[in-house]
Amino acid sequence: MASKNNKNKLKKYQITTFSTLFMGYGSYGLNRKSVSLALPAMMEHGLGPSEAGLIASSQNLAYAISKFAGGILSDKVSARHLFALGLIISGLITVIFSYSNSIGMFTLLWFLNGLAQGAGWPACAKLLREWYSPTSFGTWWSLLSSSTNIAGGISPFVAAYLITSYGWRMSVRVSGTVSVVLGVISLISLINSPTDVKLPSFAAPKKKDSKATNNQKNAEDSVYSLVKSPLLWIVAVSYMSVFCSKTSSTDWGQIYLMEERRQSQYVASGFTSSLETGGFVGSILSGWLTDLYLRVRNETNTVKGRMPVAIIMMAGVAVCFHLLYFNVHEHTSRFLIAALGFVLGACLYGPIALFGILATESAPPHLSGTAHAIVALAANVGAIISGLPFSYVAKSYSWGSVFLMLEVVTVLTILIMSSYAKFVPKKSKSKTQ
Repeated sequence: MASKNNKNKLKKYQITTFSTLFMGYGSYGLNRKSVSLALPAMMEHGLGPSEAGLIASSQNLAYAISKFAGGILSDKVSARHLFALGLIISGLITVIFSYSNSIGMFTLLWFLNGLAQGAGWPACAKLLREWYSPTSFGTWWSLLSSSTNIAGGISPFVAAYLITSYGWRMSVRVSGTVSVVLGVISLISLINSPTDVKLPSFAAPKKKDSKATNNQKNAEDSVYSLVKSPLLWIVAVSYMSVFCSKTSSTDWGQIYLMEERRQSQYVASGFTSSLETGGFVGSILSGWLTDLYLRVRNETNTVKGRMPVAIIMMAGVAVCFHLLYFNVHEHTSRFLIAALGFVLGACLYGPIALFGILATESAPPHLSGTAHAIVALAANVGAIISGLPFSYVAKSYSWGSVFLMLEVVTVLTILIMSSYAKFVPKKSKSKTQ
């Protein structure tokens, strides 16, 4: 009877934890993109392409730093505090941004916003590992990461309405306020671990402190081996490529459609919304389907189950970029543009979810955070490249040239990913069933 009560109690806490993380991390994503959605309106009021790129890159640079640091920090501080305070601080900075006027202040505030944003996902990953079974980790990871897609699918229309009705400042202000409110809710409702409410945790138990000194050298050797792993660097390079493509598509896609393909604000916003909607589907399916494949085939090496799916999706990214550059024009129907955005989003966000899972699973349990921090850093380097450097490409050539270049880079990335089989052990199936 006690066991049944514990199961019911655990289920209630799991629902509360996941719901809070889902809404909160969705708000992280909404906050992160609030200025990107306002950039066209800001550029109509005198903001230049290079200045827009500087603002975008300042956040991406800070995010790359803070997400790496957040992965380490999440092992030392309360994940609940890290998640909630990061959301509150990010929201407050966004509200202040809406009242600012100078390029210097815009850049500084958006850099600070990026620092606060890095607290979100490391805290999510730690809480997920505490509250959910490893056998379904990939599915819950994908479901949670898809929260930004839902927020991203709704926010372009809300932002377009607020911008056209009240101006870009109100749109940014609303986003920041929502983050502050959800941050307070997260601080109240989240619990760090099932053990805090006298339930067993799914996370692996930590080694006793008395053994820390004796194992320090072995741990250092393990970190060295991890950094030397060719498979980790394949994942890191691929993550950097797809994140660059994703950030470019969400940040510059609507500007490209409006300025060079003569589409309206609502059609361009619809494309961005479709990206996020497709991303929601692709993110969930990638984790769920590969989890299902691993269970059905009794495959213990997750790389063999996940990497081929990532390669197929990256091929879809290349095709979508080709169509976006060569087949979209002023008279292309709204439906086709939205459909293209949906497929592109699914093919972008699927690998993003898989690369994070692969990095976490391919490392020893005590180094999974470090492995994810490394590939996340690479991913955010890709996001930085998509900002100021790509804005210079657009200024010198065109926004279309950016997407043509991304097509070429994606094809090269697929070739790199295809070499993964050389570094996977031949015997990967379990001998027992």
